[in-house]
Amino acid sequence: MNKHFPALALTGLAALVVSAHAQTSGNKTTTPTITPPPSINALSAQASAELIESCNNKMQSLLAALDKGDYTGAEMDFDDTMKAGLTRDQLQQAWQSLPAKFGQPLSRGAAHNSTSDNYIVITVPMQYQSGNLAAQIACGANGKIAGFHVMTIPAAVPASTAGG
Repeated sequence: MNKHFPALALTGLAALVVSAHAQTSGNKTTTPTITPPPSINALSAQASAELIESCNNKMQSLLAALDKGDYTGAEMDFDDTMKAGLTRDQLQQAWQSLPAKFGQPLSRGAAHNSTSDNYIVITVPMQYQSGNLAAQIACGANGKIAGFHVMTIPAAVPASTAGG
């Protein structure tokens, strides 16, 4: 069972997926215009690779800042919705609670990337004394961090040998 840390799981993804603008003219309101964000999937391979690299760098900077206790630096690349939804105090409290729940951090694995809707998602496995976690961010087409999430992940199950 995965446990989610609500203070770290706040994201602005829903607010960023579609922006609707109601236009008014006198007493008349027209139908909202839906403007989807630019699709990351439709970008050229080079532009997509550059966005992935940029998002990965933002993840590494975020984790480094959190490790140093620099919570102002940690939120530097957050978009406005993330900044509004996750206060510096909430971020600090949630990050500092991890060692109390899982022991001291031991190591981090290699970052993995994927795309989801119009976001680049970077996931970094983190091994603690008493559990395995993963930090995950989502970067929008504007390059800003639109989501940050820390979750538990199941421990690797050793391969069993076939006996006979």
